[in-house]
Amino acid sequence: MHRREHIDRVFRIVGSTHSYVLLIMRLTRLAVALLGALLMAFPSTAPIAQADETRAKVTGEYGQRVVVSQTEDLNPREQRIVIRGRKFDPRVGIYVGLCVEPRKDRKPTPCGGGVDLQGSSGSSAWISSNPPPYARSLVTPFAKKGRFKVAITISSQIGDIDCRVVQCAVAVRADHTRSQDRSHDVIIPVDFR
Repeated sequence: MHRREHIDRVFRIVGSTHSYVLLIMRLTRLAVALLGALLMAFPSTAPIAQADETRAKVTGEYGQRVVVSQTEDLNPREQRIVIRGRKFDPRVGIYVGLCVEPRKDRKPTPCGGGVDLQGSSGSSAWISSNPPPYARSLVTPFAKKGRFKVAITISSQIGDIDCRVVQCAVAVRADHTRSQDRSHDVIIPVDFR
């Protein structure tokens, strides 16, 4: 085979391959368009999507951010939720718990778990990077940039108060060393079944 014939043959192969590539690209675009149309026509009902719909993200007055894993359709007997926060002042300790939703600029109270000086209830959490000496084993320290992540287990009852009748909320507030300081409050309403 002469060099010229060889080059002509390569161009014919590449030319026909190019047509196949274009055909495959067109079919792929069509398949993606059909898949998109089907997904829009039949939205997913996967549990993860439902969990994301009940998750709440709230920004506090001074830029603190709180995300609660679930805020709706909570089990009234026992519900574990995860609370994440960031941009909190790590010099100020905070409590995280379920409280009766307060009026604006009022201290969240009463709260489930109260001030848990034994660290055993699991229904509230104390986050502090500079706790009093007696509390060093009871607190969760802040991570970098005022971040925290805690899990608490709550029910619809706070003492004699039923959170299915009275509006309750996950409350983040300054701990007892600054109990009158409302600047750290972030309130996220919740609903029980």
